[in-house]
Amino acid sequence: MSGSFIEKSYAKIKSKYTLISPKDLLKEADIDLLPFPLDDNTGGFTMTNNRCSTIVINSNWDEHYIGFVILHEFSHLILHGGSSTPYYRRIGAGRFVPKIENEANELAMKLLLDMHDLEEIKRLTKSQLIYYLGIDEDLLRYIPKFDN
Repeated sequence: MSGSFIEKSYAKIKSKYTLISPKDLLKEADIDLLPFPLDDNTGGFTMTNNRCSTIVINSNWDEHYIGFVILHEFSHLILHGGSSTPYYRRIGAGRFVPKIENEANELAMKLLLDMHDLEEIKRLTKSQLIYYLGIDEDLLRYIPKFDN
């Protein structure tokens, strides 16, 4: 059931927004982005009040990782009305990852892949792909197998 929920949400996002970059997506969706120094393990979180949403990202984190964090938090807004736990760098290698975190990771990965050249992605090794996409190794499981 979760898969079709993710797919429907993904299709709506694709039809409504131009998927160029995570920051451009937020501008188009009229969601504010606030860089702020957070603790070393927290990448970001979402605040919503009066129907206005702001994604707060860790200004201490390397810019390379921020794209996925933005898309993860955006996914919580779309899928869960903004309900989430803060995005952590270590997202549960060997530990229980709550359902809403899995859903946000799955949708964020679909959006992130749409913002890159699929042919380029297919040519990369796993370690190159981690760097190219700005993700942790733990997130590789959310990347679908590609037909070559």
